[in-house]
Amino acid sequence: MGALLTLRDVWLSFPRGRRHVVRVLAGVSLELEPGEVVAVLAQRAQGKTSLLRVAGGMERPDRGTVLSDGHDVWRMTARRRARLLGARTALVGHVEPDLDAPVLANITLPLLDLHGRREAHDRAARALATVGAGECARRRWSELPDRERALVAIAQAIAREPRLLLVDDLTGTLGLGDTEEITRLLCTLAEERGIAVLMSVGDAGATVWSERVATLAGGELLVPPRLSADDRPNVVDFPAS
Repeated sequence: MGALLTLRDVWLSFPRGRRHVVRVLAGVSLELEPGEVVAVLAQRAQGKTSLLRVAGGMERPDRGTVLSDGHDVWRMTARRRARLLGARTALVGHVEPDLDAPVLANITLPLLDLHGRREAHDRAARALATVGAGECARRRWSELPDRERALVAIAQAIAREPRLLLVDDLTGTLGLGDTEEITRLLCTLAEERGIAVLMSVGDAGATVWSERVATLAGGELLVPPRLSADDRPNVVDFPAS
């Protein structure tokens, strides 16, 4: 089975002031296969979001290779890279919608570029039902508690049917029970749909359902070996709404 995402010896740094640079990623290497969930555990300001942005082709590393389905994303034209990653990769995070509209409308709107109005609406409604947030369809983002916002963010991502989900500290504001629910949902989606999930977390409690837990500190990513099928945790079906 081929990797959906491959990072090879990736380095990234940012300038700080006129004479200094901050090393964010140092020789990072990682592979994700379909159906696999990898959590990256790190403290604040250790580069979790930068790692996801590099993985998603949104941030160009200083050096190293980023492959999406075997394609080197930084050897492509900007147009081809945007087309490839837009179809295969979705970033999930705490991003407030631009429009103060019902949740279903906010999920439907970006889909209109690829689908007719009826198909876009149906895809959005199915995505909300899949994550157990169908009751949020007519509510506005500002009316939702953090748990429902996390579910809606996942629904918006999977409505596009991506192959790779990059989840940026989605459970950081949630309690223990809600965190387990969200991470269990991501693992179920990965198994049932063959999606690869790379998620950044700041709390070890959010890693329970992940197949592998990597740690990021000082720019270095420590990744444990891939588990065999017999050693992987059981994933239970997530109830529909």
